[in-house]
Amino acid sequence: MASLFANASFAQDWLEGVYINQDKDSLMEEVIFCQGGKAYAGMSPRKYEMTTKNDEKLVVLKSNGVFTFKVSADNKELFPVDDFTKNWFTEKTLLLDSNRTDTCK
Repeated sequence: MASLFANASFAQDWLEGVYINQDKDSLMEEVIFCQGGKAYAGMSPRKYEMTTKNDEKLVVLKSNGVFTFKVSADNKELFPVDDFTKNWFTEKTLLLDSNRTDTCK
């Protein structure tokens, strides 16, 4: 029962901020994450959700496919977790740019 509560409470949390792609050859330079599952990737509005799997926090971004990232403990770095994400988004990581204050509209 405790694990169900942990998953349910985490589902209320949202990732926020601008994450810069560390793979400079990627077509996706950044992602802006906002409250309520809103995101901008590739200059278009997208949706995302937060989940847990095997005690790891994951963010699932729906943008011309489903991209899945493992969230670092401090929420400042996102690591690609599957081949689709690595092939079509980034082989490296996305890093939070704390100087950016972009928002979703």
